[in-house]
Amino acid sequence: MKFSRTALRIVTAVVAATMLAPVSGTPVSAAPARTATDTSSTWKLVPLEQRICATPDDPRTLYYFVVLDGTWSAPITADYAGMPAGVEVYSPLTALPGSGDGHYVQILAAFRLNGVAPGRYVPRLRVTDGTVTQSAPVVLDIRASC
Repeated sequence: MKFSRTALRIVTAVVAATMLAPVSGTPVSAAPARTATDTSSTWKLVPLEQRICATPDDPRTLYYFVVLDGTWSAPITADYAGMPAGVEVYSPLTALPGSGDGHYVQILAAFRLNGVAPGRYVPRLRVTDGTVTQSAPVVLDIRASC
């Protein structure tokens, strides 16, 4: 599944506004509470083709999308394996118990750059519910200009 640059900008703005807005109460789409013995988690990470081009000291908060398909009864956390030196990953990056249909973003796995050496990096975006861990490659191009 590929997103156009315009679609990514629109989704980014909507997701960022939603995540930054004050929340009270329980969202209508929240999954029902599950018991500690519930083992009905059946989810998978949707491996999107994602690429970011940035400068070595890009001041923006950057992120890759975490899209999940299925249901999960424990929080799912996201991190990275293989990020280059100089990348600061924000935490916690967590999706609360719930479900996804493989078409919307559950987490923005955010990070910042601080003096990352120019080059093409292919770290892995990892997600886990504490029992199952899945990952997908993402591309990070660090250049003098993009």
